[in-house]
Amino acid sequence: MPRAGADSARSDDPTELLLWALMAKFERLALERYGLHAPGLATVDKRRFVERLLALGADESALGGSALAEPVKALLARAQSADEVAVLMVQGLILEHLGQAIYRIATATDSASASMRELAAAGLAASVSVTAAASARIAVRVGTGEPLYAVFVDHSHELIGALDALAEPVDQIFGERFGLRFADIMGEFVAELITACTALGMQRRKAVAHLAGAAMGL
Repeated sequence: MPRAGADSARSDDPTELLLWALMAKFERLALERYGLHAPGLATVDKRRFVERLLALGADESALGGSALAEPVKALLARAQSADEVAVLMVQGLILEHLGQAIYRIATATDSASASMRELAAAGLAASVSVTAAASARIAVRVGTGEPLYAVFVDHSHELIGALDALAEPVDQIFGERFGLRFADIMGEFVAELITACTALGMQRRKAVAHLAGAAMGL
């Protein structure tokens, strides 16, 4: 009998596996960065989720041969955080909330397999455990309010700007199949990120203006 939580009923759908290959790229980098610079963010739920993703054995060559390859490479290059503050901002705050947006939409799509929806729900729960730890650590390590806003802007501008290149390939590959469209992901992501920023004392108006400008490359 398969152990509880095993992916014995996982889908062999190539588009689902492509999504998990994509998410594994970012999740693996995040866990690596946490281990090196912010161990409090390497939560038990996050480690277990990454283990499940890697156990799927999704073919990364399919990702490398897709229209996602170049924009993903560019985004990953901007996420090579080299110290605790960068990890807290880039992985713990920004990319975790981006992942949550993707997982939240994926859990609600009727066109995906039950295993995909369940794994997305596990990813969402794991990410929430990280962002809770990240927010607490950010307040201690960086501070809140205006000093934090300046650090947030510095670490987020290029990263947010690089997201736009994912729009067309995401819509093309996942939009029709799963209803996972870039505009919906960004709407969910920005709303949640702004909520997190204001909870840390940043002015909502300034956070909104910064994210809008960064997304437009301004």
